[in-house]
Order: sequence, then structure tokens, then C-alpha cells
Amino acid sequence: MSKFYAVKGEENKIFTEWSDCQVFLSQTKGRGNKYKSFHTLEEAEAFLEGRDYYAEILASDISQGYAVAFTDGSYEESVGKYSYGVVAVSPDGKEREFSGRGEVASFLPTRNIAGEVDGVLTAVKWAFLNGYEKLKIYHDYEGLSAWANGSWGTGSPISVYYVKEFAKYKGVVDVTFEKVKGHSNHKYNEMVDKLAKEALFEGKVVPLDGVGFKVSGTSVYSDLITWINQKAPRAKTSQRLGGSVFTCGEDKLAVYPRFTATSVVGNGGFLYCIALSVVFANLSQMGKNRLIERCLDLQIERKEPLNGFEISKIVLNKSRVNFAPAILFALEEIENSIKKTLNESGKISPYFKKTDLGFLLNINHANKENIQKAYAFFYEYRLNYLNLSLSLEQAEQVIEQSKKIVNTLKTEE
Repeated sequence: MSKFYAVKGEENKIFTEWSDCQVFLSQTKGRGNKYKSFHTLEEAEAFLEGRDYYAEILASDISQGYAVAFTDGSYEESVGKYSYGVVAVSPDGKEREFSGRGEVASFLPTRNIAGEVDGVLTAVKWAFLNGYEKLKIYHDYEGLSAWANGSWGTGSPISVYYVKEFAKYKGVVDVTFEKVKGHSNHKYNEMVDKLAKEALFEGKVVPLDGVGFKVSGTSVYSDLITWINQKAPRAKTSQRLGGSVFTCGEDKLAVYPRFTATSVVGNGGFLYCIALSVVFANLSQMGKNRLIERCLDLQIERKEPLNGFEISKIVLNKSRVNFAPAILFALEEIENSIKKTLNESGKISPYFKKTDLGFLLNINHANKENIQKAYAFFYEYRLNYLNLSLSLEQAEQVIEQSKKIVNTLKTEE
């Protein structure tokens, strides 16, 4: 591919041959000329005119409604790892930087391609988590777009992984790929290359935080909003990018209807767990295990459906600071067990009256005492769920106690 050599000084020149450029620079030595090579004439002309070509391209993309990401990958055999760098620009022009590194054995033979893959997947996930419908990705490896659009088949471990992960965002984020030449004086290419190198050689990683999943179809959007409002009535609701955002203190959850699917994204806290629970209860036709895999980004080998206690333990293992959100699924096992005992499919609160002595079941039942104890335990934690702060040990105790309560109710059935 030809290059364009731009010389900026008293007399601006553009050359297509380096030898001609060298002659000119030699003849005008001492005149303070500045020169750079470019892959397009437009870039060279912008340099001579003092225009920021890349800022203009970015502004054009944003004006068309795109979120934009620049990605790059790196590899070093002596380190035994690959890495990536991402500069993500939201439609309002704000920049975010992300980077990371990996060492999956089956990916290492691909060298920097593994990093390129992780960079693109990070960029798409960033758009997904933020509710951006259109994303343009600037990259320098052809396979990233070819695998994604199916023009290249998959066979290698890295391509299979990439296509599987990329599919998580189809129907929610419309991705446009723009191939650029690597190491071409492109401002953002240089930024992502630096981020990837720092992650690889210095261990400076900037991870992307957040979790999310998609639900097929957009008709479920209004139902999801209704269900979440019922489960978290104290959460504040606002509108953003055609979707709904729930907030409760620092906890956030967003639901976006998009092209052919609805996305549910959050920070993994209380509201996200509530969203998971309503999806499990109302949209579980694909199976709870598959939903868990999607929602919590993990692989489940067993075929038997997970129960609420097992889901609580999984969420607990993925938690980092406040472990209280994990208990929700264990508490719902108690609620479901009470419903089964009372032969009730709707609300159970009308069956109980709160007194100075605690909750009293207002119907006759052979297992009345255990039902009252179970409801009191459930009510204690579920009422204040959004305000709970539990340590790992405390959350584990609540889960184990919930299991004992459910077992007691089952024993008396």
C-alpha cells in the first residue's frame, strides 16, 4: 500500500515516494520542516492545514449517532501473555480507557490476535452496558469483522470463542467495523497501542465493570419494567436512551428495548438481582441454568435446574464488597415454599397479621407455627432488602438458615 509523505514548513509538500521526500528535506535542511507519513491523502492534507483529521472523523461518527471505540492487541512471547487497549467515546464525546491482559493457553499461539479479540469484545460490552445502539469500532485485524459477519468460518479456539461472545450482543448493539492500518500515526491507534503495552509489560489494567444480559424480543420490555417496579417500589425511575433506569442509592439498573432484544444491565447489586429474579420467575422458558449463564457470565455443566440456594451461592462467589444481594434467591425459596404449603400462587402477605407477638397466620393450618416462623424470617430480610449490608459470613448464614426453614416446611407437608 502506498504512503503519503507530508512536509510542513515554508513550502508544504506531499510526496508519494520516500526517496523524493528525502531529497526535498535535504535541500531545505535547517528551515524547521516537520514531516510525517500517512496512509491516505486526506490525512496528509489535514496535517498540512493544521486540522485534527481524527477529531473530524470522530465528530462525524458521533453526529451520525455512533458510540465509537478504537481497539488494539499486543503480545510478547517472553511474557507469555497477550493484552488489549480500548479507547471508547460515548455519543456525547466523553472518552473512557480500558485495558487488560490474558494467558489462555489455546489462545497464545494466535499472538496479538487474542488481544485484538478481547479489545473488540470489551468495546461491544461497553456499548451494551451503556445502552448505545450503534457502535463503530476502529481496528487493524481483518478477522474481527470477518468472523463477526460470518464471511470467515470458525475453527480455531480464538475464533469460536469470539463468535460465541459476540453473539451475546447481537440484536442489541449494531456494530460497524472500520479497518485502519496499525502504527500509522493515528492518534487513537497510538493511545490504544500504549494502553495494551502498559497492560502487557507493566500490569496496568483498567477493567470494564458491569454485568448484563439480553432477553429475546422487545415486547417484554413493559412487563419487565412493571415486574421490577413491583419488586423494588422504592427505587427511583428515569428515562434514558429510550429505556428505563432504576436507581437506589449507588445501585443502578437499566432496561433497554433495542432491535430484536431487550437488554438488562447493572452493577451486580440489589436491583440487578431483583431483575434476575423476575426474569427467572416469568421468562424461564429457556431454562434457569441457561439464564444464569447469560446473566452472570459463567458456564454451568450440570443439566439439573439450579435451585435458589445454589443461585445465591453463585452470586455470593461473584460478589466483592456487599454480599447481601446474593440472599434474594434463597429468600424466594422460602416465599415459594410458603406458597406451596398454603396452596397459593399469588401474594402471601394477606395471610398474615402483624402483632406485638410477631406474625400470625390468619387461617387454620396444621403447620401454622412453622409457616409463621418462615414468614417472619422472610419478611425481616425481604422488607429491608435494598438497605442491607452483609459480610460474606453473614450472607452465608442467611442462605443456610433459609435452607433449614424450607426443609422444615417440606418435612411437615
